Amino acid sequence: MSAADAPTPQLVAGIRQRARLTQEELAQRLGVSFSTVNAWETGRSSPQPRHRRRLEDLASELGGAPARLRILVVDDDETELAVLTELIRDAGEVLGLPLTVTAESDGMRALIALGRLQPDVAFVDVIMPGLDGLALADRVAGLDGFSTSQLVLVTAGRDEGIQAGADRRDLTLLDKPLTIGAVGAVLRAAADRRVRR
Repeated sequence: MSAADAPTPQLVAGIRQRARLTQEELAQRLGVSFSTVNAWETGRSSPQPRHRRRLEDLASELGGAPARLRILVVDDDETELAVLTELIRDAGEVLGLPLTVTAESDGMRALIALGRLQPDVAFVDVIMPGLDGLALADRVAGLDGFSTSQLVLVTAGRDEGIQAGADRRDLTLLDKPLTIGAVGAVLRAAADRRVRR
């Protein structure tokens, strides 16, 4: 079972066992209280997404395996969503980067997924009904805790409005059809950021 799939009590107990840490020592390492770690390990509470992510990263480090990059893919067109998801997996395989890829076909569900997963990278279609890519970027910019997530807008037709919107928000903009090279460059940069953190 991978760290991403492990229930929190098992994850915390496994980390403490492998690192030979007390609950208090693990709490100090994570910057939380002893009672918080105790509640996680006994199943009385669940960590916030950022703490869960840190626990998973720590478990991966202790196991010797590289931490998995979390990728979110958002496109209202099911075919485009499937193609982009496979392309991302292929790019990760070529680069030797372990990935967890989550796909969403709706902007509002993507916003919820962003909060839950706090992905390293979110590839978001610009043109979608309801909450489009630019509006999603605006909502994320107003929330705390997303400083480690990179939003990449994906568009089938770049125009001045889309370009200006991406520039104003300091977002990466990629044109469809995406290439494995363009996707790989984004993944490689995300992996480099993860190492520096």
